[in-house]
Amino acid sequence: MSGTTVSQALRDRFESIRRREIDRLHKKLRGLSDADRQLLDAITARVVAALASLPEKELADEAKAPALEALVRVFALDAESPAAR
Repeated sequence: MSGTTVSQALRDRFESIRRREIDRLHKKLRGLSDADRQLLDAITARVVAALASLPEKELADEAKAPALEALVRVFALDAESPAAR
């Protein structure tokens, strides 16, 4: 995997976790208005973007294979299939 591919897979993993957690908390979030839900979505999306931004910058600069392999293993990025989610 290239640095760009790993970077995108990492962002996708974070986004998948974000959406899964919002879905999991659906009952607790029922009382939120549409505006509150949109705000929650925007805030959590910004958190994902912030978490992913530093690795993305580093991976864009010709990351070494061992570092890429470590990220793939730690975040199970090779398992990013619908069945693994």
